[in-house]
Amino acid sequence: MKGYTPKQKIKNCREEIVKCIEHWKDIKDNGCHDPFWADGVNMNLARNHILYNKSMLFEICTQENIPLPDEYYLQTPPEVNSNYMANLQQRERVKRLRQHGMVLTTRAACYDSAQLSVFN
Repeated sequence: MKGYTPKQKIKNCREEIVKCIEHWKDIKDNGCHDPFWADGVNMNLARNHILYNKSMLFEICTQENIPLPDEYYLQTPPEVNSNYMANLQQRERVKRLRQHGMVLTTRAACYDSAQLSVFN
């Protein structure tokens, strides 16, 4: 994000946090179509993007002496089992993943997006 002002960087991080939380929830509820990885892997990737953007927000706001925006305090989704699948309806995908030795689970992770986070 070189060349961007601190306000532009903050705006970008705020938008990315919200977008990644929505993406995480969408994968949890509907799954994704990644042919090589289970939904849990993609959910954890979205979670890592949230954590990265929160750390960038903290760094920028601290350097610029700006209060942290509300998005920083949004509840970070939990890390999930890498073998989590939202559903087993994508038969070819499930078959391919199982052929690679994955023991898939449909046990959903709990996430309350209405709860504010004290800790990331």
